[in-house]
Amino acid sequence: MSIVAKVLKFITRIFMYVSYLATTVLAIMTVVDVVRRFIFGLTLNGVAEYSQMLLIISMTAMAHAMVEGRFIVVNVLVDRFPKKLNLAIEVLMGLLSFAFFILVGVQLFNQIGFALQSGEAYFMIKIPKWPLYAALGASFMACALSTIVYVYERIKNYKDPKEKTVFDENPDLAILAFSDAANPQEGGADVDS
Repeated sequence: MSIVAKVLKFITRIFMYVSYLATTVLAIMTVVDVVRRFIFGLTLNGVAEYSQMLLIISMTAMAHAMVEGRFIVVNVLVDRFPKKLNLAIEVLMGLLSFAFFILVGVQLFNQIGFALQSGEAYFMIKIPKWPLYAALGASFMACALSTIVYVYERIKNYKDPKEKTVFDENPDLAILAFSDAANPQEGGADVDS
Protein backbone atom coordinates (compact mmCIF):
# COMPACT_ATOMS: atom_id res chain seq x y z
CA MET A 1 0.00 0.00 0.00
CA SER A 2 1.43 3.39 -0.98
CA ILE A 3 2.12 6.10 1.59
CA VAL A 4 -0.57 8.30 0.00
CA ALA A 5 -3.09 5.49 0.36
CA LYS A 6 -2.13 4.88 4.00
CA VAL A 7 -2.38 8.57 4.94
CA LEU A 8 -5.66 8.96 3.06
CA LYS A 9 -7.09 5.87 4.70
CA PHE A 10 -6.05 7.14 8.15
CA ILE A 11 -7.56 10.59 7.60
CA THR A 12 -10.83 9.23 6.25
CA ARG A 13 -11.10 6.78 9.14
CA ILE A 14 -10.99 9.78 11.49
CA PHE A 15 -13.78 11.36 9.44
CA MET A 16 -15.77 8.15 9.80
CA TYR A 17 -15.46 8.05 13.60
CA VAL A 18 -16.35 11.73 13.89
CA SER A 19 -19.37 11.03 11.70
CA TYR A 20 -20.41 8.11 13.92
CA LEU A 21 -20.20 10.34 16.97
CA ALA A 22 -22.17 13.15 15.30
CA THR A 23 -24.89 10.75 14.15
CA THR A 24 -25.17 9.22 17.62
CA VAL A 25 -25.43 12.61 19.32
CA LEU A 26 -27.98 13.73 16.70
CA ALA A 27 -30.14 10.66 17.35
CA ILE A 28 -29.99 11.04 21.13
CA MET A 29 -30.69 14.76 20.95
CA THR A 30 -33.68 14.22 18.66
CA VAL A 31 -35.17 11.55 20.93
CA VAL A 32 -34.72 13.76 24.01
CA ASP A 33 -36.30 16.71 22.20
CA VAL A 34 -39.29 14.65 21.06
CA VAL A 35 -39.84 13.20 24.55
CA ARG A 36 -39.57 16.63 26.18
CA ARG A 37 -41.94 18.16 23.64
CA PHE A 38 -44.69 15.52 23.70
CA ILE A 39 -44.57 14.47 27.33
CA PHE A 40 -43.58 17.66 29.14
CA GLY A 41 -44.50 20.31 26.56
CA LEU A 42 -40.93 21.70 26.66
CA THR A 43 -38.45 22.18 23.83
CA LEU A 44 -34.69 22.38 23.77
CA ASN A 45 -33.36 25.69 22.47
CA GLY A 46 -31.25 25.45 19.34
CA VAL A 47 -32.10 21.84 18.47
CA ALA A 48 -32.63 22.74 14.81
CA GLU A 49 -29.22 24.44 14.62
CA TYR A 50 -27.45 21.64 16.47
CA SER A 51 -29.14 19.18 14.11
CA GLN A 52 -27.90 21.12 11.07
CA MET A 53 -24.40 21.22 12.50
CA LEU A 54 -24.34 17.50 13.36
CA LEU A 55 -25.76 16.58 9.95
CA ILE A 56 -22.97 18.49 8.23
CA ILE A 57 -20.40 16.74 10.42
CA SER A 58 -21.92 13.34 9.63
CA MET A 59 -21.46 14.01 5.91
CA THR A 60 -17.69 13.82 6.33
CA ALA A 61 -17.98 10.01 6.28
CA MET A 62 -18.41 10.29 2.52
CA ALA A 63 -14.62 10.37 2.15
CA HIS A 64 -14.28 7.05 3.98
CA ALA A 65 -16.94 5.52 1.74
CA MET A 66 -14.95 6.64 -1.31
CA VAL A 67 -11.68 5.26 0.03
CA GLU A 68 -13.22 1.90 0.91
CA GLY A 69 -15.06 1.65 -2.42
CA ARG A 70 -18.45 1.63 -0.71
CA PHE A 71 -20.06 3.96 -3.17
CA ILE A 72 -23.17 2.93 -5.07
CA VAL A 73 -22.49 1.30 -8.42
CA VAL A 74 -25.20 0.78 -10.98
CA ASN A 75 -23.82 -1.43 -13.74
CA VAL A 76 -26.99 -2.49 -15.54
CA LEU A 77 -26.07 -0.71 -18.77
CA VAL A 78 -22.32 -0.25 -18.51
CA ASP A 79 -21.59 -3.94 -17.89
CA ARG A 80 -23.00 -4.71 -21.32
CA PHE A 81 -20.31 -2.59 -22.98
CA PRO A 82 -16.94 -3.98 -24.09
CA LYS A 83 -14.26 -3.86 -21.37
CA LYS A 84 -12.30 -1.04 -23.01
CA LEU A 85 -15.39 1.15 -23.33
CA ASN A 86 -16.39 0.25 -19.77
CA LEU A 87 -12.96 1.36 -18.53
CA ALA A 88 -13.14 4.57 -20.58
CA ILE A 89 -16.54 5.42 -19.10
CA GLU A 90 -15.29 4.65 -15.60
CA VAL A 91 -12.23 6.87 -16.09
CA LEU A 92 -14.38 9.69 -17.52
CA MET A 93 -16.84 9.48 -14.62
CA GLY A 94 -13.92 9.39 -12.18
CA LEU A 95 -12.47 12.56 -13.70
CA LEU A 96 -15.87 14.28 -13.59
CA SER A 97 -16.26 13.22 -9.96
CA PHE A 98 -12.78 14.54 -9.22
CA ALA A 99 -13.69 17.91 -10.77
CA PHE A 100 -16.91 18.04 -8.73
CA PHE A 101 -15.16 17.22 -5.44
CA ILE A 102 -12.42 19.78 -6.10
CA LEU A 103 -14.93 22.47 -7.05
CA VAL A 104 -17.07 21.95 -3.95
CA GLY A 105 -14.02 21.59 -1.69
CA VAL A 106 -12.49 24.84 -2.95
CA GLN A 107 -15.81 26.65 -2.50
CA LEU A 108 -16.07 25.37 1.06
CA PHE A 109 -12.54 26.56 1.82
CA ASN A 110 -13.39 29.95 0.30
CA GLN A 111 -16.43 30.06 2.56
CA ILE A 112 -14.12 29.72 5.59
CA GLY A 113 -12.57 33.11 4.84
CA PHE A 114 -15.97 34.72 4.38
CA ALA A 115 -17.27 33.17 7.61
CA LEU A 116 -14.23 34.38 9.56
CA GLN A 117 -14.47 37.93 8.17
CA SER A 118 -18.19 38.25 8.73
CA GLY A 119 -18.26 36.40 12.05
CA GLU A 120 -20.84 33.98 10.64
CA ALA A 121 -22.29 31.86 13.43
CA TYR A 122 -25.46 29.99 14.28
CA PHE A 123 -28.09 32.40 15.61
CA MET A 124 -29.29 30.53 18.70
CA ILE A 125 -26.25 28.52 19.74
CA LYS A 126 -23.59 31.11 18.78
CA ILE A 127 -21.17 28.51 17.39
CA PRO A 128 -19.08 29.77 14.43
CA LYS A 129 -19.68 28.02 11.11
CA TRP A 130 -16.15 28.10 9.72
CA PRO A 131 -14.98 24.85 11.43
CA LEU A 132 -17.85 23.02 9.73
CA TYR A 133 -16.85 24.44 6.35
CA ALA A 134 -13.27 23.33 7.03
CA ALA A 135 -14.26 19.78 8.01
CA LEU A 136 -16.56 19.32 5.03
CA GLY A 137 -14.05 20.94 2.66
CA ALA A 138 -11.31 18.57 3.87
CA SER A 139 -13.69 15.66 3.37
CA PHE A 140 -14.41 16.72 -0.22
CA MET A 141 -10.68 17.09 -0.92
CA ALA A 142 -10.10 13.58 0.47
CA CYS A 143 -12.86 12.36 -1.85
CA ALA A 144 -11.12 14.04 -4.79
CA LEU A 145 -7.81 12.41 -3.93
CA SER A 146 -9.39 8.98 -3.45
CA THR A 147 -11.16 9.32 -6.81
CA ILE A 148 -7.85 9.96 -8.55
CA VAL A 149 -6.26 7.00 -6.75
CA TYR A 150 -9.22 4.82 -7.78
CA VAL A 151 -8.96 5.87 -11.44
CA TYR A 152 -5.20 5.33 -11.38
CA GLU A 153 -5.60 1.85 -9.90
CA ARG A 154 -8.29 0.90 -12.46
CA ILE A 155 -6.01 1.97 -15.32
CA LYS A 156 -2.94 0.32 -13.76
CA ASN A 157 -4.77 -2.97 -13.18
CA TYR A 158 -6.48 -3.05 -16.54
CA LYS A 159 -5.74 -6.23 -18.47
CA ASP A 160 -6.42 -7.23 -22.02
CA PRO A 161 -10.06 -8.37 -22.32
CA LYS A 162 -8.83 -11.89 -23.08
CA GLU A 163 -7.17 -12.11 -19.65
CA LYS A 164 -9.22 -12.61 -16.47
CA THR A 165 -8.77 -9.99 -13.75
CA VAL A 166 -10.00 -9.55 -10.19
CA PHE A 167 -12.51 -7.03 -11.53
CA ASP A 168 -14.08 -9.73 -13.72
CA GLU A 169 -14.74 -11.86 -10.66
CA ASN A 170 -15.92 -8.95 -8.50
CA PRO A 171 -16.59 -5.66 -10.31
CA ASP A 172 -17.56 -3.96 -7.05
CA LEU A 173 -14.12 -4.61 -5.56
CA ALA A 174 -12.94 -1.80 -3.28
CA ILE A 175 -10.13 0.47 -4.36
CA LEU A 176 -7.12 -1.77 -4.78
CA ALA A 177 -4.67 0.85 -3.56
CA PHE A 178 -6.23 0.66 -0.10
CA SER A 179 -6.25 -3.09 0.17
CA ASP A 180 -3.37 -5.34 1.15
CA ALA A 181 -5.14 -7.97 -0.95
CA ALA A 182 -4.01 -6.08 -4.06
CA ASN A 183 -0.44 -7.22 -3.45
CA PRO A 184 -0.52 -10.79 -2.05
CA GLN A 185 3.23 -11.09 -2.43
CA GLU A 186 3.60 -8.25 0.14
CA GLY A 187 1.81 -10.24 2.81
CA GLY A 188 -1.80 -9.38 1.98
CA ALA A 189 -4.69 -11.78 1.91
CA ASP A 190 -5.68 -13.72 -1.17
CA VAL A 191 -8.18 -11.92 -3.42
CA ASP A 192 -10.16 -15.11 -4.17
CA SER A 193 -11.74 -15.27 -0.69
